[in-house]
Order: sequence, then C-alpha cells, then structure tokens
Amino acid sequence: MTNTHKLWKALLGATALSAFTAVSAHAGGTAAGTDVQNTFTLNYEVNSVPQDEITNDGAPGNDAPTSFTVDRTIDLSVESTVDTSVTPGELNQVLDFTLTNEGNDTQQYDLTVINEAVNAPTVGFDVSPYTVWYEDPLNPGTFIEFTGSNYPELAPDQSINVEIRGDIPSSANDAEQEILSLVATTLDTSGSVVTADSDGNSITGAAENVFADDPASAEASTGDSTTAPDGNESATASFIVASAEVTGTKDVAVFSEDGANCTVIPGTATGGYSIPGSCVEYTITVTNTGGEDATNVVVFDELDPNLTLVALDSTGFTGGSFDALTMPLDCTGGVCDVNFTGATLASGSVATPTVGTVIIRAIVK
Repeated sequence: MTNTHKLWKALLGATALSAFTAVSAHAGGTAAGTDVQNTFTLNYEVNSVPQDEITNDGAPGNDAPTSFTVDRTIDLSVESTVDTSVTPGELNQVLDFTLTNEGNDTQQYDLTVINEAVNAPTVGFDVSPYTVWYEDPLNPGTFIEFTGSNYPELAPDQSINVEIRGDIPSSANDAEQEILSLVATTLDTSGSVVTADSDGNSITGAAENVFADDPASAEASTGDSTTAPDGNESATASFIVASAEVTGTKDVAVFSEDGANCTVIPGTATGGYSIPGSCVEYTITVTNTGGEDATNVVVFDELDPNLTLVALDSTGFTGGSFDALTMPLDCTGGVCDVNFTGATLASGSVATPTVGTVIIRAIVK
C-alpha cells in the first residue's frame, strides 16, 4: 500500500462502510472469546480519474482487518420460590432455588448456605445439618448432592434447580422459622474463583473477566460490604412451622352435693361438698393455639375405685367417640377406663384458641 493510500485511510476510515462477522447470540450476549473482525473500503478520484481502492481485507499489500475479542461477562442469578410450610418432626424437607448463568461463557459455581435465623422475627429451631442438592446440568430432573467440590457447570443461559434439604426437629413450635440463604460464587471451569480483569482492556487476545451481576443480591445475606459486582448472588427462603399447639388440663368440681342430675350434661350445677353420694365433675380441657388442626386426638382417663361412673360427654371437637361402657359402672378394681378417640381439634391462635372438653361425671361412694 502506498503512503498516499495510508494517509487517506487514516483520514477517511471513519466514514467507511463496515461488515462484521456473524456470531451466535443469546441472552448473555456474544460468546466470550469471539473474534469480531471489521473491514472497510475507500474509493476516490483525482481529476476524475479513479484511484486504487483502499481496503483492510488482509490481502497482500493491504492491512489486516480490525479485530477485537469479546470479553467474558460474569453474571448470574439465584432466585427462591416460596417458603416451605413444615410440621415438627418432618424429615427431608426442601427449600427450592433456581441458579442461572446469565453470562456469556460456561462457568462453575460454588454453593454455600448461610443461616439467617438471627434476623428472623421468630426463632427457635435449627434444621442443621442440612444438605445441598443440585440438578444435574446434563440430566435434568436428577439431583446430585453437593459435596463442596463437585461444582455444577452451566453453559450460558442454562438454569438448574438447587435444593436445601433438612429435617425439622420435633421440638419446633408453630410459626417459628428457619431462614436460610443460598449463595452461589462464580468459578472458572477449573474450579478457581473468578476475579475481574484489573489491567484494562487489551482489545484482542484472551477474553477478560468483567463482573456484571447485581451486588445488592448477595450483600444482605453474605454481609459483604462491597458495592460493586463480585460474582456472588444469593436468595433467601424459610422453613416455616405450621403446627398444632396443644395443651391439656384437668379440673374437678362438685356438681351436686346430693348427687342430683348427675347424669344430665351440662345441667345446672348446685355445688356443695364432696361427701359420699355427691356428684363430682371432671373436666379435661384441650386447647389448640396453633395454625394447624390437631388430629387423631385421644383422651384417656382411669377413674379412682372410690367412684361410680355415671355420664360422659365432649364439646368443641370434630368427631371423636367414647369406648362403649355400661353405666352406672362401679370403678372398683380399676375398670373405669374412659377412652375418647378419633377426634379433631381445629386450628386456633393465641388470641382465639380452639377449645375442646371431655366431661366425666361420677358419684362418690
């Protein structure tokens, strides 16, 4: 190329027509490492005489096409679905998350769990030791337990489901919750933590790392004080206990001193003293202040041999029945086994508890 041609290239190259090589595209953009080339042509005349065309098509005597390398966008998302309602004592309960590679190159991911219980409005149980399972990127629907080094590897735009699994302790109470955050850290395909390029764009050559994730997504969970993207993302979900909260008490009172109307429940109590021949009333009160029904309620009571059983009743329960007994029944020998079974006591709350009662009437011998 002549010096004149080189001068005209320098002066007029900015106005030339351009053509880019075709590349594959996806949500994360052009794949990292793609070499994007550009050529131009320049034609002109001198005294109406066409001159040699100037171009950078790389042919002998011409400059090589301009080129740059697409750098690597480090971007990901971690999302949780709904919180999981659990019952005390349930095993292998699951919190569901979705991990997506939103960058433009294949990446691996480290997975860690942070217990956020310190921030919970109601705390009181711990599902640890919990385990993390991720969906096999090569076999959707099949889950692999994460061991701390078998990192899932995702292509650009690929998403997998991730689960935190744990057993709910039987000591957990209604409305208590265990809040857990899943944190994903971007790794390269060798399992090393990705770091951002720090020496400026070299235009061509190997793809350089550029963080583009949302820093706010991980900060609340990790305590990371940085305000710049860092290749970490997290999401939070909770195991929330929904359970019956049941208490039971038993009281006794004299219904009638002379034993009158002892078989009539509820009847009208007249009180008095617990002398022989008097009628006493036992009241077993079952209270549910929890957010779930108490099912298959069983109330068992064995009366003292100094009594004669004359009447039974229940209130507040759904269903339930007493074992068949022929009354009046002399309790001598411990034969007065009162067994109320198959009942349900509906959910309630501390402010509005649901109450069921079992009423037992007996005559003092």
